[in-house]
Amino acid sequence: MGIKMPGKLILQPPSIIVKMRSIKYFLSCYMFRYVEYPVGASVASYIKKCWVLDNSNNPNPLTDKQVLPNGCFNIAFISGEGIAITGAKVNAILGKGGYLCGQLTSSINIHLYGNTKIFLVQFYPWSPLLFMKDPLYETADSFIPIALTSHSLNLNFDIADEKQIMNYFNSGAFIGNETVIKPAMNVCQLIRRSKGNIAISELADQTGWSNRYLETVIKSALGLSPKEYAGIIRIRSLIDRWQIASGIRFSNLALEEGFYDQAHFIKTFKTMLNVSPGKFRKENYILTNSGISY
Repeated sequence: MGIKMPGKLILQPPSIIVKMRSIKYFLSCYMFRYVEYPVGASVASYIKKCWVLDNSNNPNPLTDKQVLPNGCFNIAFISGEGIAITGAKVNAILGKGGYLCGQLTSSINIHLYGNTKIFLVQFYPWSPLLFMKDPLYETADSFIPIALTSHSLNLNFDIADEKQIMNYFNSGAFIGNETVIKPAMNVCQLIRRSKGNIAISELADQTGWSNRYLETVIKSALGLSPKEYAGIIRIRSLIDRWQIASGIRFSNLALEEGFYDQAHFIKTFKTMLNVSPGKFRKENYILTNSGISY
């Protein structure tokens, strides 16, 4: 690699090349804006938060960041050039528009193009049943154009205008028949309260359902099995604790969270995050600013 001058090529030392790349990466991160917005009390049982990945003032892409599963759905409104997403179970390029983002089962890498902003509304796992007209069986690890789905949302707003999006969802206009969410909501709340450390047989006992019916209810609402959802909550609960802990090893926290088999814990962690607990670095991930991530 080098700089062309009239009649000659001046080679750059490797150290200069590395330094230039580091400066470019620093500037990309500096010009990137990550924001979380709370929602109003009237919709807080359905929407966890709104969050923004804003690279609109940066001509360079934001790379080398990952997003983790957290047991929630998102609707993403993309303005600008778009985003490339890669992972063990997904490989997609999303352009301008609105997308239903299904439940993640493993971490994804994002390549946020320059001059792009993504506003996301993050829903608790039971909430899409309020406005989606079809079951969500096949939505895990998927990014589906919202225009291709059957829903009751009124999306007549500027998808680049944060205020308009916030106003619509804070109004509660998306809330349909609340009775349809109760079965899935009750099961998910049991799993959340136990931090994912609950047997499927215990869930069936507490709901009075058969294991098969329990599986059907949760799979149609979340696109995940109860076991898959519980596993996500279990790992995210552990990461939440690790974020606020000082110098505590994942292995110690895992024991406290009921992972008595370290080999099983490491395998579960690595399957979901694509990295071992010892190599997890929070600066590589887009993590919630505070509180419970799920």
